[in-house]
Amino acid sequence: MRALAQYIMRGRKQAAVVAFFGSLLPLVSPAAVSLVTLSKGFAEGLLVFLWGCLPLLIAFYVSGVSPMITLATLAGMIVVLLSSEVLRQTVSWSRALLVLVFASAAGTLVLNLLFSDSARELEALVAGIFSQAQEQSGSGVTTFEPGRAFLLGVIGYVVALTSVACLVLARWWQAALYNQGGFQREFHRLRFSPLVALSLVVAVTACYMAPQEYASWAGLLGLPLFLAGIGLVHFTVAHYQIGGHWLAVFYVGLVIIGPLSLVLVGLGLLDSILNIRTRLVKGND
Repeated sequence: MRALAQYIMRGRKQAAVVAFFGSLLPLVSPAAVSLVTLSKGFAEGLLVFLWGCLPLLIAFYVSGVSPMITLATLAGMIVVLLSSEVLRQTVSWSRALLVLVFASAAGTLVLNLLFSDSARELEALVAGIFSQAQEQSGSGVTTFEPGRAFLLGVIGYVVALTSVACLVLARWWQAALYNQGGFQREFHRLRFSPLVALSLVVAVTACYMAPQEYASWAGLLGLPLFLAGIGLVHFTVAHYQIGGHWLAVFYVGLVIIGPLSLVLVGLGLLDSILNIRTRLVKGND
């Protein structure tokens, strides 16, 4: 992966090639856009972004895949470009993640307004899948019928999550090339102000208290605190030097234990209020 990052940074031509053909592999194309933006600025990143968009535009017109999926992928490229520029200028993961999350939400809503027919087709497809799954379960009772609001929340969350993955990959590439250990130090310091954290928790709670259709938006709005919780876990493991295998156990638990995600959101909130990292450091002095 480091060799790929080196190739991208050799010049505009190389970066454009990776952005164009990288769409065949998960994350590669937007990560290339992000790396160039982080290292060379918005203008250079925008040029690479345009090359990365070409395969998506071709797929939009000739592919049999739902147009909404292709458009959501394009929206993700835009989100990665914007959040990468914010991270480059501010060197603040908290600000970059807030921009990323709200740009993902805004982009999803704009797609719904501009391409309502495509959204309606995808909504019907998802509803059919849910209905078929419930029929195969043998219950004979329809417990939930996903509507437009639910679908948009899922799309926004997927756009944000993939954008985060691309931004993390690009920052890791940049650190590997120019600043060894820099990404780790930044991620370990990820923390939000109490006001921002409380606002996010209120928004997540409102989604859960609203009709079930809007519950899917809770994952998107809780994503920043979720990542802050993960950053605190990484910091704690490194601070106490208890071994990287515990991180492997943690991620396995994250996959198989659903409520652990909510625990991490709560951990991110507590850290924003109590500054747990500082307390851990002082406790060892």
